[in-house]
Amino acid sequence: MYYDREEDRTLYRERRGMILGVFQGLATWSGLPVLLLRIIGLILLFSVGFVPMAIAYILTALMLPSR
Repeated sequence: MYYDREEDRTLYRERRGMILGVFQGLATWSGLPVLLLRIIGLILLFSVGFVPMAIAYILTALMLPSR
């Protein structure tokens, strides 16, 4: 599923996302498919490790305002 880029270039967490809406918000902001961003997240999870990725994901979710 592709999303049109919005004119408003503010990055938000989407409430309709799977887990905290971080990847859904990134997909809406960038216009990329959310599945691609989730696959990239999984690749990073296995290459970097669970704890650093979990910390980065949670910090991102806490910093981004929800929409």
